[in-house]
Amino acid sequence: MRARRVQLGLAALAVAATSGCAQLDRDGGEVRASADASRTTAGCAALASPGLHTIDVAQGGVDRAFQLWVPAGYDGAAVPLLFWLHGSGTSGEQAMATPGADGRPMFPADADEHGYAVATPTGAVPFAPAPGIAGFAWNVPGVPLVGTAVHPPPDALDDVAFVALAIDAIAETVCIDEARIYAAGASGGGRMASQLGCDLADRIAAIAPVMGVRAPRASDAPPESVECRPSRAVPVVAIHGRLDPVNVFADDDERLVAGSSWTYGVPEAMRRWAALDGCAVDAPRRTRVSPHVERVEYPGCRDGASVVLYDVADGGHTLPGAAPIPALAARIGPTNGELDAADAIWEFVSRHRLAGGEGDVDRAPRASADRR
Repeated sequence: MRARRVQLGLAALAVAATSGCAQLDRDGGEVRASADASRTTAGCAALASPGLHTIDVAQGGVDRAFQLWVPAGYDGAAVPLLFWLHGSGTSGEQAMATPGADGRPMFPADADEHGYAVATPTGAVPFAPAPGIAGFAWNVPGVPLVGTAVHPPPDALDDVAFVALAIDAIAETVCIDEARIYAAGASGGGRMASQLGCDLADRIAAIAPVMGVRAPRASDAPPESVECRPSRAVPVVAIHGRLDPVNVFADDDERLVAGSSWTYGVPEAMRRWAALDGCAVDAPRRTRVSPHVERVEYPGCRDGASVVLYDVADGGHTLPGAAPIPALAARIGPTNGELDAADAIWEFVSRHRLAGGEGDVDRAPRASADRR
């Protein structure tokens, strides 16, 4: 267990090492906005400047400020909102700064191109996965901290409730399309995004877990584990590398550990989501989109949902399309450059909205393997 914990710490270090190089401020400044998180998103009169904002949210007497990116060209019309959730041992600020292969922050750059806002909150649980590495983890119901058998303390703040508060707070700074709010995340953030699909399906229109897709069952690790019972069919797109040494891909991998944060493989997680959404569980359709990437889709889902996996043959515990880190490749695996994760996520989630939403955004999505 100790060796696995150090390995996970190196994965966190990989994120931290690359995050500081990306420039986030627009026109030389960051805007700090204080919001009353008790207000709803109904009504829309918020006119913020494009660029980086800090949103203040109080939860249980604790200030949980986080960053929000408002896209270029924002003029007060309602925009979609994507939560991009950090991995264990890092922070929301690092998630916002995740650099692409071109050195620009991946998600703010994609948001500017496609006209959506990006929020990167930080998890509730202080977490140091290895000596010299300290950040935060998400309080995912029923799930221990990664690399350990330790669950978040009973008094840890509820991160599902926090995301709901964050949505309300964001609406005080930027007009958001309430039918088009999405949750994506990497590693531990992918587990949290998965849980939001289970617990906040009335507000989250689609989820996109990267190297972290889960669909928990109460039988996974009783008595702590919980059952995923979404209130509707939830569209899911997952991205996962077959060479991931941390959250391993295969259902029969000997590194799966009972009672841990990773007790079953990615194919099993996708079958579970397919079952939850009423899809054809045993008949996935595979389409090759690039030399090392296959798109696996479970057809026939109810209520317009979709369940899709980008199966990345040469991907490790890394974000496809992000700046690779050669010094850590031996520990966390290679970074696929054929798929742009930010664009693949947006291409999928942007097609889905909660019932009752108005017309879709006019955009022509690129093929998922176009950007290298």
